[in-house]
Amino acid sequence: MSWLFNKALLTSFILFLATSASFAQSTPSETELTTFYDQLNAYRTERYQPLPDLEALELPATFSGADVQALHLNERHIVRIDLVYTAFRLNPSFNQRQLNLSRIRNLAAVVPGLLQDESVTWTLVEQTGCNSPTACQPFFHGFVVYVAKHATAATSRAEVDSLTRKLRLLEKKHPKAAKKASGKKVACNLPLSRFTVRDMARNFRRAYTCPERTPQVVKFQMTVDADGKTQTVQVQPTAKPLCTEALEKALRESVVFASGFPIDRRRFPFIVKGAVRLPIGPFQVFGYPDLAITNFSLPDSAARLYRVFLKKKGKHDYCEARITKAGELLAAADTVPAELALPPDANVVARVMQRHPEWSKEVVVTDVTGSMFTYTYDLLAWLQLSALEDKKTFVFFNDGDDQPDKDKRPGKTGGLHHVKTDSYEAIKNKLIEAMKAGGGGDAPENDAEALLYAQQLTSESTDLILIADNYTFPRDAKLLKNTTAHVRIILCGVHDYINPKYLALARKHGFSLHTIEADLMDLSKLLEGETITIQGQQYQVTKDGFRLVQKT
Repeated sequence: MSWLFNKALLTSFILFLATSASFAQSTPSETELTTFYDQLNAYRTERYQPLPDLEALELPATFSGADVQALHLNERHIVRIDLVYTAFRLNPSFNQRQLNLSRIRNLAAVVPGLLQDESVTWTLVEQTGCNSPTACQPFFHGFVVYVAKHATAATSRAEVDSLTRKLRLLEKKHPKAAKKASGKKVACNLPLSRFTVRDMARNFRRAYTCPERTPQVVKFQMTVDADGKTQTVQVQPTAKPLCTEALEKALRESVVFASGFPIDRRRFPFIVKGAVRLPIGPFQVFGYPDLAITNFSLPDSAARLYRVFLKKKGKHDYCEARITKAGELLAAADTVPAELALPPDANVVARVMQRHPEWSKEVVVTDVTGSMFTYTYDLLAWLQLSALEDKKTFVFFNDGDDQPDKDKRPGKTGGLHHVKTDSYEAIKNKLIEAMKAGGGGDAPENDAEALLYAQQLTSESTDLILIADNYTFPRDAKLLKNTTAHVRIILCGVHDYINPKYLALARKHGFSLHTIEADLMDLSKLLEGETITIQGQQYQVTKDGFRLVQKT
């Protein structure tokens, strides 16, 4: 906690280091620590929220060596570390940077080799949602360490069984039938609101007290989650004077929903658009007094699953929905246990492949370790529903065929399984063979070794498609130092932000990156110091690559 770390507490940390021989042996030099710190991702947020996709371990700012040992970090597969603190300072001369350096030095002393592990992503997170010692007290201060599960032979067998069941369901349907299913009608209702539109308008008149004198119609947009809770309210800018903050606050209080968008027995987040007439008076706009709801729509992630049509019958609005091909594929995934919810980009492989039909001769290299189970199914589902016209080479890698982690060496890890065919069955069998042979073990994989192996199987001019895990960066990326291959990387698991290490890899070697939302080309043309916005997040080009500088 920034305002609590006074001189006495800092002194205790220094004393703690000085009295521990094991700490002294692994403490980085000041130059190393400063260089490391200056490359860290950093963003500000009102209050820190842990990532939902990984196991998070908390180390409070006042951690001791015993606290770290209790978490067994030396035995865990660390994927990401966030250093979280508050922006509020009781003393204007307080130096947050020096305190952060001290905290990182302490943690690195307890966990040898932590700063040198290139597979770990570090992020500084400054919380801005409090402005006094009392208000900041409940806010978390310290490290949040994200760890990945260790894959075993047992977990690999369970995933193979689940994958086989899901594919069996999909394969019962003829590919042509699957295409027809994209137009199948499904149940759909408009989101349930807590008030009628007239009541919303009445509530709005009471809540909005700003004296507006200029007549105008102001449009607005709100995002609502699957439970009906309003997430954001945004008023469209106008050329006339407007009390924007007061207007957004009044809309949040007046336009309230009781549920998400109900489609096909599921509830989805949605976007609602509307308009208000100012100044408030007895006249009507769009047939309603003062306020009107003009449109509902689904966010991109849900719109890929269902096409929704808003219709009117008499004075009543209603909706119709039809399932898309992507939705049909995900519907076939109903054998996934309820506790294993599908990630938002579960069909990223299919989406990128459909977006690029020109990728017909590329070699596909894909990670089939435990963390990639959902995307492995997505690849096979896409292949099953899109017949290959020519033979294609696939390389499936599992990071060593269950080789002990301590024995893995860059370039010699193994676990590479390939097939060249136009047969879906042959591809599926080879992929399952690779999954059965090993689950990956630790989090970082041998992506670079697999890419170089794939390049040997084909001509050097053939492009490679790498299907990779956004959260875990390859342990052997340095093997690509002199590669001439052109690699298209499909990143799986881009929920929070793109791993800057992959951005750096793409910029360094001229690779392209592809997510469910975007295709990132020509990153190598960016100059040091430039800032680029990708899917709402801002990244700055640094001497060594990229770093996250602002997160929405």
